[in-house]
Amino acid sequence: MSFIYVGRLEEPKGVKTLFEAWKLMGRNAPGLFVCGVGPLENWCAQHAGGMNINIMGYVDSGKLLRLMAQSRALILPTLLYEGFPMTITEAFSVGTPVICSDTGNSGSLITEGVTGWKFQPGSAAGLADAVQKCLNSGDLSDAVIREYQEKYTPEANYRRLMNIYTEVQNANRSFGNERRKLRK
Repeated sequence: MSFIYVGRLEEPKGVKTLFEAWKLMGRNAPGLFVCGVGPLENWCAQHAGGMNINIMGYVDSGKLLRLMAQSRALILPTLLYEGFPMTITEAFSVGTPVICSDTGNSGSLITEGVTGWKFQPGSAAGLADAVQKCLNSGDLSDAVIREYQEKYTPEANYRRLMNIYTEVQNANRSFGNERRKLRK
């Protein structure tokens, strides 16, 4: 079974870390689909030779979701503090766990061994180890889909947002009552 990377092909996204991890795994490396375009396209094409890496270039969203659904895990090796990577929720929506660098919100969205695995940003050895953990684990797709349904569907987001609004309203009422008491 293959793994998948989806994103810009540029250094801050951790593409070189990804390729180094595959190099470390050597002939035992699983298949990897690299989907995306960017300044490192030529570099990726040159360094994929001899490794089990398939450079896909731009992939439309329909095909991308099918590839994600067929992949063992999405790999997000970013070196950046990402706000909220949509690729994580896209992977979750099709039951695919995520292997990501433990930085920013990316790392906070992953529960180790439940919805994926984390590694230190920039660590090719850490990424290779996370890939091995994934390969040695059972199927996480049920837990991943449950996470998606509980937290990331439009309905779940609406419920969470409404709960936040309700909490803020209640806090404002409480604060207003306290101010009125102090004025007396």
